[in-house]
Amino acid sequence: MFLDAQWSEEPGVRLSLGPDPLELGLDPYREIIYAVGPQGIDFVARDAQRQFASHHVDDLGDVQVTAAGRSPRDGRVVLGLDDGRALTAIVAFSLSYDDTERVVSPEVEREELVRLFDDAAVAQIAYRHDGNKRSAVAALSADGRLVIHVAERTRSLMGAGRVQEARFDLTDQLQDPITALAIDDAVQHLVVGTASGQVQAWQIHGLHDRPERLPAFDVTPGAAGGVTALAFLLGDLSLAIGAENGAISVWFQTDANGSARAFRRVHELTSHDRAVTVIVPSERDKQFLSGDAGGTVALHHATSEQTFFDLQVGAGAIRRLAFAPKGDGFLVASEGQQGIAAYSLSNPHPEITIATLFGRVWYEGYEQPEYAWQSTGGTDEFEPKLSMIPLVFGTIKGTVFAMFFALPMAVLAALYTAEFASPKVRSVVKPTVELMASLPSVILGFLAGLWLAPMLEHYIIGTALLLLLMPVVVMLGAFGWRQLPRNVRGHLPANAELVALILLTLGSTVVALLCGPSVEMALFGKGLPRWLAEESSLRFDQRNCLVIGFAMGFAVIPLIFTICEDALSSVPASLRAASLGLGATRWQTAVRVVLPMALPGLFSAAMIGFGRAVGETMVVLMATGNTPILDWNIFTGMRTISANIAVELPEAPHQGTLYRILFFSGLLLFFVTFALNTVAESVRQRLREKYRRV
Repeated sequence: MFLDAQWSEEPGVRLSLGPDPLELGLDPYREIIYAVGPQGIDFVARDAQRQFASHHVDDLGDVQVTAAGRSPRDGRVVLGLDDGRALTAIVAFSLSYDDTERVVSPEVEREELVRLFDDAAVAQIAYRHDGNKRSAVAALSADGRLVIHVAERTRSLMGAGRVQEARFDLTDQLQDPITALAIDDAVQHLVVGTASGQVQAWQIHGLHDRPERLPAFDVTPGAAGGVTALAFLLGDLSLAIGAENGAISVWFQTDANGSARAFRRVHELTSHDRAVTVIVPSERDKQFLSGDAGGTVALHHATSEQTFFDLQVGAGAIRRLAFAPKGDGFLVASEGQQGIAAYSLSNPHPEITIATLFGRVWYEGYEQPEYAWQSTGGTDEFEPKLSMIPLVFGTIKGTVFAMFFALPMAVLAALYTAEFASPKVRSVVKPTVELMASLPSVILGFLAGLWLAPMLEHYIIGTALLLLLMPVVVMLGAFGWRQLPRNVRGHLPANAELVALILLTLGSTVVALLCGPSVEMALFGKGLPRWLAEESSLRFDQRNCLVIGFAMGFAVIPLIFTICEDALSSVPASLRAASLGLGATRWQTAVRVVLPMALPGLFSAAMIGFGRAVGETMVVLMATGNTPILDWNIFTGMRTISANIAVELPEAPHQGTLYRILFFSGLLLFFVTFALNTVAESVRQRLREKYRRV
């Protein structure tokens, strides 16, 4: 966790808004607080210097408000009355400026009055509006009946259309007395908690179909006590549940062993010492507040499973809580408390812990805990997934494949140039390879992504044949050259063997690429990419690690070659002469004398090349799909730390969580490469001391 949650009780607290408010709320600037009481809605300024008109229900007859609920998405409030009716209203706040001072004013617009019960008062009520056309009011009567009222506004070319309504009595489907109820923001599900510790759920289909009852699930199996608080968290997928024994857990629907989707306990948070009385979710992220019967308020985050503080407000039970719309404060009303307490809150990065960065996390919609990176989504309800493991894995994967291609080729090329090539060939080869290092990596990435990747997809089997055929052809060519009579070889031009090997290599390349499509169709029928997709569990992406191996290997080869060639050339000529004088061949001298003496330099070249591959950005950015997956399959891509920084940083909010994570990942990359280079230098020094004594 980057910063702990910081809270403080604000001046001017203990605002008097009735002895026991039924619901609380405040404006986005935390200047005006409203509370629902038995008479209706009352407003008060936090500084107590402004007065506002109350919006009571005395014009509806001799009635009182007995229950209230909020729909935080659009500011709607529902008032349950003691005559069985429910009144919905929109509480809004207008903003104006008086000279340079901001002025916030409350506005209340009544919407509709619906009949829920004919002969009983409303004891508990929940209300949600989906922000489009559907709304639902679920209510529990004083005598234990449960009804849900669904309303839909039809659309027409002439205007908003008319409202159609339906009322469903669900009392006959209840198994135990209800203790809590909630509706999701999308008006898709109704859930109720019972005194036996179960949660019953219904799926709301619309006006013409009765809500479908879903399987009930036990929240506190084997423990005494029932469900006492329910709330859907932002996004409607996670359900926070508080129990009489003080336990707090988060549930959402997943596939259970291939059967129908069912609610499962996903996160377990720090329990209260007393029964949980209220849960209120944040409107910004997966945080939520909980209060208990002992006067304690706690702040939790579902994804990271953190509990940030336990605030003892008083001795009485917490009756009502309200989260500020911007998540920067909250209100508390407790039993026996004089008025309402207001608190400011600062908790900028609640989703970040060491566990969420480097451990498996069970995210919404996933069937099990996973390592995942997905920093942004299509809506504000998105649950950020910020695991570093896919990025670290992608960095290692790309580096391994690049070094697998580059290291043998660069070392062998340096060995040939230093030990076997003529001075004329060396004077051409070494500057040419070093010139490759000046090629910008963005050009390599461009060519790899737009030319090499499509070509490899078409000639994938031809490329595999080439990797198998080329070593065989080169070895057979060298063997054939040695079989030529000495007088024949003596009449051939200098470096004729090199020209012959180049021609053989080019010929084998042409043969392999031309035969590749025919071999592919003979072996796989539909082509390798399609066969992998239909007949195996492996994926084939056009921009994959094979492309990265060639492209990033091409970028690393000049660096490794240059250092290796210098290390080999710096071996004293006297050692070569001594070895040759004792009858060793040039190959034996190179392998058994020169290579061991140059080993410290070769090791340094490998580690410097490794560091270059780890930090490469443009090639992996343009030549892979940048998919943060954990898969060693060579035909899939990956996302590296460096490429992730390049992709995400331009869009990361300044000083936000993602912004800090990207800097943290850069720091992590620095420390990893620093540690590897430190170890490499230590090994190099030991090797130098060892062979210095030879």
